[in-house]
Amino acid sequence: MKKNQPFRAILTTVIVSTSLFATASAARQPAIAKVDLTKGEKNPAEAPHDWTLGATGVRGWMHCEKFTTTDARQIAITAVEAGSPSAGILAVGDVILGVGGKAFSADPRRELGMALTAAEATDGKLSLLRWRAGQQSNAIITLPVLGSYSATAPYACSKSAKILQLGCTALAKRMQQANYEKINPIPRALNALALLASGDDQYLPLVRREAQWAANFQTDAMATWYYGYTIMLVAEYQMATGDKRYQD
Repeated sequence: MKKNQPFRAILTTVIVSTSLFATASAARQPAIAKVDLTKGEKNPAEAPHDWTLGATGVRGWMHCEKFTTTDARQIAITAVEAGSPSAGILAVGDVILGVGGKAFSADPRRELGMALTAAEATDGKLSLLRWRAGQQSNAIITLPVLGSYSATAPYACSKSAKILQLGCTALAKRMQQANYEKINPIPRALNALALLASGDDQYLPLVRREAQWAANFQTDAMATWYYGYTIMLVAEYQMATGDKRYQD
């Protein structure tokens, strides 16, 4: 399988960093009341969206206005993945107030992201200022040590290469699970494109299966969106492999 370098760089960046996007409806989103989670106040019902918190293995809710979290200073843990670095350390209902023993002074996603990057480059120890049941303490999460990003990342970057490898391994495992065909067509196409862009031939049977699905895909709803991604998968697959069975 040929490696499409520009396309691979784009997908590596998608895996390396958390994707953020806004919709047209965001401009019409009503103002959300800011709450203090340490005083028993709850997440507003009209703002249920939470976020994946990088390599920690948890998701968290924070104050958000039009898909930006600039004014947030707390993160309420909403889910903890079993077997992740946070399992047994963080729990649903915990509130993260800061990193490195200091309270957040800016956007928590930015400060947490910087702390994650620093931990992965050194000893893997991520120190979080945790609030639980009225008490504050430092919780230490141990992350895999991946090194630092190169100045040319994602090109010529060992850390980017490791993240791409780990991401593709996880995607391939997920794509072989039962009922995988029921997921949304857009992430399904993107998952296959990520494996294709890796250039690793071990994923070719999975990519071929997904290209066949994409070539036969039909929909009556969100046609522009769904067809755009599925057609892209078929086109990239044909260019990378020379397999023209699905071009018509």
